[in-house]
Amino acid sequence: MNTVHKALTIYKASAGSGKTFTLSIEYIKLLINDPTSYRSTLAVTFTNKATEEMKIRILSQLYGIWKLLPDSKSYIEKIKADMDVTEEFMAERAGMALHNIVNNYSYFRIETIDSFFQSVLRNLARELDLTANLRVELNDFQIERNAVDTLIDNLSENDQLLAWIMEYIQENIQDDKNWNVIGQIKKFGENIFREFYKTNSKQLNAKLLEEGFFKQYTAKLRKLRNEAEAEIVNEAELFFDILNSHGIDIQDLSYGKSGPAGYFIKIRSGIYDESLITGRVKTAMDNGNGEGWVKKSATPELKAIAESKLAPTLINAED
Repeated sequence: MNTVHKALTIYKASAGSGKTFTLSIEYIKLLINDPTSYRSTLAVTFTNKATEEMKIRILSQLYGIWKLLPDSKSYIEKIKADMDVTEEFMAERAGMALHNIVNNYSYFRIETIDSFFQSVLRNLARELDLTANLRVELNDFQIERNAVDTLIDNLSENDQLLAWIMEYIQENIQDDKNWNVIGQIKKFGENIFREFYKTNSKQLNAKLLEEGFFKQYTAKLRKLRNEAEAEIVNEAELFFDILNSHGIDIQDLSYGKSGPAGYFIKIRSGIYDESLITGRVKTAMDNGNGEGWVKKSATPELKAIAESKLAPTLINAED
């Protein structure tokens, strides 16, 4: 028996250099050569987003090639040059392939590497008479937490990272927060699993290596935070001044301390976190006309004050 060994082709390229275009071209070329080849072709990506993008790209370009649309001109020209075929032949085969895929979509195998290995493991489990619900999961977050512990254990006195951590601890102490920041660092470290970090990791890491960047950046954030806190405290004092000048008690307002007024009560107590925006506060903000501030039985005068003064104060505080 003769065995045919096909050469392995590797494309190495950076982000935004046209990898999806190249891979889509190669996939479509297989379909032009054999419109049923999708049944025996597997394309593997790293993320669900990349999987969706590649599927849409291939299907839309098959349609474009079939109809010889101008938007598919770059694909048509590239495939025609690589395969030495006519546009008519290419269009006919693309139409056949598109028809086949649409009617047998489950065989159109473009998936993440995780999904691929899960399917392999499920098939293996079935052959070994194991449960069909077998699933392998990576404990990414536990690994990240262990990595943080190891990193901190191995820091020396002269490490820049240690200096950053000590500065962070000092800032927390100044803000009357817990000095033990390890949990917060681990929580922040979870960003490495997010798509945003994966896409921008090189630029972010390069920025962090700039001398003095971390200190300047945190100082800028602290300044912005302090300015925002000062503004929101001023709005809270204005709110209470309005109440005092008009002889309004908190209980005169809708839901009392649990209503929109609770927003300013918390600020006066030094609370500035997400707990400020309750459902009732959000309703009052969305309406912006005093609705949600007072009871239905409120006097016309109180309703007018809520609309002209209390509602704008809340909106200004959040702006």
